[in-house]
Amino acid sequence: MNELQGLFFWGFLLTFGAVMYLVVPKSKDEAGFFRGHDSKGRPASEWALMMSIFISWIFAKSVTNAANLGAAYGIVGGLAYAAYWLSIPVAGVVIYRLRTREGATGLVPFLIAKYGRGAALAFSAAILIRLFNEVWSNTAVVGGYYGDTGSWGFIASALLFTAAVLFYSLKGGLRSSIFSDVIQAVVFTLFLGVVLAFVLPA
Repeated sequence: MNELQGLFFWGFLLTFGAVMYLVVPKSKDEAGFFRGHDSKGRPASEWALMMSIFISWIFAKSVTNAANLGAAYGIVGGLAYAAYWLSIPVAGVVIYRLRTREGATGLVPFLIAKYGRGAALAFSAAILIRLFNEVWSNTAVVGGYYGDTGSWGFIASALLFTAAVLFYSLKGGLRSSIFSDVIQAVVFTLFLGVVLAFVLPA
């Protein structure tokens, strides 16, 4: 990475944090911070939730893994890993069946009622480990663009990215997270469309 690229990368990271903090809405009550409701008490729309799930899953290490496998094995490698994303609609079908057939209003209450508190505790522990791994994967991907694993650039960029996300998340909680995810999903879709418009004809 030359000096100009370095300035661009660090400038982008700082700009990303500042812009996200400025544009995300501030939650003023518990419903907004923990449940994602807006200032009028309305919950997030299904489209906003769908875009949030989409961008949360697509970004981070999944994209890097798909790109690496694509570089190593061609389109077969990229598509093979991309098939992993089918877990999103599969999870949707499972949750839908739990709600309609079992009357479940949440996974933890369902597990407690069906299998006891031990099952719910084990499930929550598994989710906690998975979330920790997801957070680390995200920061590791960002750090990888700024230096080798363990280098100053890797650690500094990972910490800066984590701090940026933490600050704007503390400002609005779940509401700000969903809002920022929607922005990133729209930007990603637009950029993907532009790239495909240039790549496919060639």
